[in-house]
Amino acid sequence: MYHSKKKKDGLLSYQDDACHVYGFEVEKLLQDNHPIKVFQVRSKQDHNVKKVIKTYFKDNTDVDQITTRQFMAEISVLTKIHHPYVMGMDTMGIFPGYFAYVMPLYETGTLTEALPTMNQEKSDEYLVQLCAGLKFLHRHKIAHRDVKTDNVLITAKEKRVVIADFGLSEILTTIDTPVSTIKGTHMYISPEQFIQKEFNAFKCDMYALGVVYWCMVFKVDVFDLKSSEQMKESVNTLCDTSIDWLVLTNLLDPSPVDRLTCYNLLCVLEQPEYRFSERIASLRGNGKMFY
Repeated sequence: MYHSKKKKDGLLSYQDDACHVYGFEVEKLLQDNHPIKVFQVRSKQDHNVKKVIKTYFKDNTDVDQITTRQFMAEISVLTKIHHPYVMGMDTMGIFPGYFAYVMPLYETGTLTEALPTMNQEKSDEYLVQLCAGLKFLHRHKIAHRDVKTDNVLITAKEKRVVIADFGLSEILTTIDTPVSTIKGTHMYISPEQFIQKEFNAFKCDMYALGVVYWCMVFKVDVFDLKSSEQMKESVNTLCDTSIDWLVLTNLLDPSPVDRLTCYNLLCVLEQPEYRFSERIASLRGNGKMFY
């Protein structure tokens, strides 16, 4: 949110070139985490048409080089993916002083914001959708590397979630190609990243998905905990024959070899004895949801 007219005018002035090219005007600043800024904009011709512009600012420093790599990584992924449960990109451009791309606006907000009012119907639906989205990414050998509730956006009327923010993502040669760089956000980073020289990035995503599902089941932001041990202890309070216990104990398993892939997790959830089966069957009926 803008804190002063001076700051707002500064933002508008700095964004004139991008907004002019795209035909938008800035409504408000959504995120200011240098060198990244995210703006909510609206069409100059139709104020009901709203989008988001994400900008990576250049400053000719070492940070600038990292910024450039993040932007190119994100763009390289976004140009390859088109899926109902993965955030898309409308267009992109390079401007004096910054890179930018335009994406849809999800006014409902992030999954983090929805946690206090989460219920089983929503968490079940969102888990299936996230599995479908991650399965699509992994099939195309794209590891997200920063799955978390802040990077899951909710569409209007809370019917659908999309996986967002591909700044740390990696496009790998095969599903077995090892990586060696620790990536992600504290509490979502899988244990093997701290103890192994090389590891499977896709299994790292699955651990992070487990943390996201834990947040939905317990309606708690994981950052409210003091340690990941508290998270794992709370899982033990669930009935050990429930599907929630089964999913969480598997995805949060410290051994990546034992973690299910998205495909295998969906196969488990699809079993008729579990409450997810009808949801998955419905999405499979649409075909495109699982390509």
